[in-house]
Amino acid sequence: MYTPTVPDVIVIGAGLAGLAAARELTSAGRTVTVLEARGRAGGRVHTHRLDTGQTIDLGAQLIGDVQPRVSALVDEIGLTRVAPNATGDVVYIPSPGAPLKRIAADEIGLGVLGQLDLLQALHRSERTIRGLAGADTERLDAMTAAEYLQSVTFLDASFGLISGLLEEGMCVPLDTVSAYEVLDQIAAAGGLDAQQASEQWFLAEGTQPIAAHLEAALPTEVVRNSPVHHLGLDEAGVRVSTGSGEYQAQRVVVAVPPQFYGHIGITELLPEAHRQAISTWVRADAVKTVLVFDRSFWREQGLSGTMQTPNGLVATTVDGSPADSSVGVLVLFSTSRSARQLRDAGDEHDRIAAVVAWLRVILGPDTPWPIAGRSIDWSADAWSLGGYASHRGIGGWTTAPGLFAPVGPLHFAGSETANEWRGFMEGALQSGERAAQEILDCG
Repeated sequence: MYTPTVPDVIVIGAGLAGLAAARELTSAGRTVTVLEARGRAGGRVHTHRLDTGQTIDLGAQLIGDVQPRVSALVDEIGLTRVAPNATGDVVYIPSPGAPLKRIAADEIGLGVLGQLDLLQALHRSERTIRGLAGADTERLDAMTAAEYLQSVTFLDASFGLISGLLEEGMCVPLDTVSAYEVLDQIAAAGGLDAQQASEQWFLAEGTQPIAAHLEAALPTEVVRNSPVHHLGLDEAGVRVSTGSGEYQAQRVVVAVPPQFYGHIGITELLPEAHRQAISTWVRADAVKTVLVFDRSFWREQGLSGTMQTPNGLVATTVDGSPADSSVGVLVLFSTSRSARQLRDAGDEHDRIAAVVAWLRVILGPDTPWPIAGRSIDWSADAWSLGGYASHRGIGGWTTAPGLFAPVGPLHFAGSETANEWRGFMEGALQSGERAAQEILDCG
């Protein structure tokens, strides 16, 4: 019989994946210790309350009813869904320096030929996605996502629109990841339509209560401020060394981003093919800026607050104002190339100033200074080193197709490892449940 100090399982990482795994395991009667490097649980979920009283999400935020696990938790907790404002025009700037277009929310910022090219490209891609299980993995994995997209489009305009949207979602340039990586991530979300439906709601209370609810279900508290720096195997199981002490268990769930595997000392425990795939891992770039204004002034201009400006200082924006419209909230996502540009602006205050200056170019010089705001560079976060999800490098699927299968007593969770909804909160939850079931299946 095991005591809480010698648990059946150690979970490394208290993000949604680690917490979901711990909840499943404890519900099945296993004893679990959860180790977290940060001083808080949640990982890349991080809700913050501003001095002005507003609750904002600095990390993962948007969800959809097509995502069953996160939707069930929202209902279980009793959180409030809020639909982003969709009334008004969308601002579309296809490339830096291009003229601004105002389009209806259901329009596409392309001419007739561009729209036809877009439709055929999407049709060809969907057909490839549906047949991905029997596809030539090696060919698609050796081809960059940019090369694949060029092969299914004929016009620069349609290529630019699709590549901009994909880079915004993947948070990496399309020439750094393979076609297979991108297509498989879309397939894991159930296709392009399902992925688009994942941006249906944000939560009035923020997403942090999801992590808090999962943690509250555990019989013991998460051990915070305990970064892992080494794992070792012996006859008794797995030894885990942290700044707060030594831990031992029969099995371990590694629920941190793959770019941290080397940091916690497990790379040498993996097969050679796995080590090779991890060595080419591509960190995603994401800077999220949330600005609070005394009113939703863009609505006065007939705008919805949604702006699509790929490869600009900001890639896309959404109106995240509360349902009562007591203030105006703009959520601005800078990812991939956009994130790198914004990072060059300087520290958080400088980034906010750069974003406001960018807004004044688009929305006019009368754009007010926000009453509050935050700008978080997830690539600089010491315990993320990238956001919102990182990716296999080119050839990574061919090198190690079973990359996240268990290795002895080591099991793997995290959004990057998910079989469903990879790269989303839903995927993090699914990966935790999968890792827990793998352990339970071992007896």
